[in-house]
Amino acid sequence: MKIRLLIILLLIIKSSFGQEFTDLTGDYLGQPLPGEIPQVFARGIVSDIYLQHSAPTFSPDGNEVFWWTTKIDTMKEIKASLRTMRRINNKWTKPERTPYLGEPFFSPDGKMLYLAAVDGPNYLERQENGWSEPKSNGIVANYPEIEMVYWPSITQNGTLYFNGHAEGFKFDIALYKSELINGEYTKPELLPPNINIPGDGMLNQTAYIAPDESYLIYCSRSFTPIDDHGDIYICIKQPDGSWSDRIKLDIRINTEGMERFPSVSPDGKYFFFTRYGQQYNEDVYWMRANFIDCLKEKIMTK
Repeated sequence: MKIRLLIILLLIIKSSFGQEFTDLTGDYLGQPLPGEIPQVFARGIVSDIYLQHSAPTFSPDGNEVFWWTTKIDTMKEIKASLRTMRRINNKWTKPERTPYLGEPFFSPDGKMLYLAAVDGPNYLERQENGWSEPKSNGIVANYPEIEMVYWPSITQNGTLYFNGHAEGFKFDIALYKSELINGEYTKPELLPPNINIPGDGMLNQTAYIAPDESYLIYCSRSFTPIDDHGDIYICIKQPDGSWSDRIKLDIRINTEGMERFPSVSPDGKYFFFTRYGQQYNEDVYWMRANFIDCLKEKIMTK
């Protein structure tokens, strides 16, 4: 009787924390592919009992994933870690902590992994047997008034979009871009006010830039109720190089809670974001990304 109860308990624990890691094969950790409605991504593996402080970033070949997770313990102390999994012979390894810090983002070619850091996003270069030691791209060193480069996202030609210091905005941060010219980053340029709506209550953050720079998706607290800490918006690049007015994504994505860390999978098929729940819990959600092309077509035909 005791053995039977133990087996039942183990099955309950297994169902609560998702698949066993030896079962994980195929693309996207072997998870059932989502449809038009957001679903929690990898329950018990990526979306666990902790606060996920980034969307997962997958390598272009789909064989590696990183995400940033934060645990708030009983003493209200924050313990954060960058985790990773790899697919070897079509089987995914168990999640493991890395020695690196910061929210991660793969470059479109998969050769670099960018990490948010106070002194500029450290980045790692892919090597034959792993990753290099963290390096700095020099943005903060060359332009100290920026003070920080958080939540980086990068285009195919190396242009970097990120959060940096900007007075007149909530927490004195706003969205910038910096172009890569002859191997060096140019002076960061504040994104226009139809994206960076100024004001003490206007928090604009966690941008994702399309590899071809055709659209920008980001989180903003502008004009949301006081208990709603952010919704997700999209802006479309116009033929003249300007940005469209932002469009708030629909109720499938934005709720009364906080949504942030938008990202699109390397194959362009899936849209990831995080949603803040109860008791310091923030899960990763994913859905089909075809709505982006629909919005682009709608804006471009106006």
